[in-house]
Amino acid sequence: MKNSKSTFFLLLISLTLIVSIRPALAANQYSVNPGANFRWDATEYYYYKDGFGQDNPLSYTHHYFLEFNFTNWAGLSGAEYLNGTVNNNGTVYDGEISHDLYYFGTPSQNWVTPIIDTSNPYPVHVYLVCNTEITQTTKPQLQTLADNSWLTFGEAPTNNFSLTGTLIAGDETDIYTGNIRFNSDKVLSYVFDEMVEKDLGVTIYIWRYTWTLTYTAGTPPTPNGGGIPGFSIISIIAAITIGMYIVIRKKLGRNLK
Repeated sequence: MKNSKSTFFLLLISLTLIVSIRPALAANQYSVNPGANFRWDATEYYYYKDGFGQDNPLSYTHHYFLEFNFTNWAGLSGAEYLNGTVNNNGTVYDGEISHDLYYFGTPSQNWVTPIIDTSNPYPVHVYLVCNTEITQTTKPQLQTLADNSWLTFGEAPTNNFSLTGTLIAGDETDIYTGNIRFNSDKVLSYVFDEMVEKDLGVTIYIWRYTWTLTYTAGTPPTPNGGGIPGFSIISIIAAITIGMYIVIRKKLGRNLK
């Protein structure tokens, strides 16, 4: 009888562990689903009043795009790697974009201003597709930058961040306007990142970046409890329960002989 009680409690513990496996594996799951398509179109605009000499301004506009077709998860839990096809400004290859920053595949100083970047004393990392990165990285880093500079941080509504400020030093005035937005699936949907400098009210330079998302959501997988592919968690528990029951019956039968 003692052995049967021990086996029963072992069974109970095993079932508890099984039930807890699914949320543990899904804890880092992104909100996006396979089949989703992401396309970010970016524009860099630069203007410098006397870039070619007195009264001869320098200005240019560069365009860049990043497109990703999400095909499947990598790994057992599907928590870390979004596999798919990447089109990086015309260069197409199979890859993944998990934990990648919004200036993906480009030199860090080419697609971000001196404010939102990863090299200043208070770096800001902005991710393409997020899970915990928004609350654990991007938001606190924006707040830290604002706390240690002349900028003001805001969030309205949720995951719609603003960073703005005006710095006056003698005749020069720097005006910064930043906006970073994520959609309901925690995908980066918009970036506006602009620095303007004026001298006695005259615009000396403008440095502006915009990123805009075109997004097609994927199809959620057929609910099966999140266990082994093709088997619901209920089916797995039932199978293991029956198996354990058979083992217990056999063991009890041997002990009674």
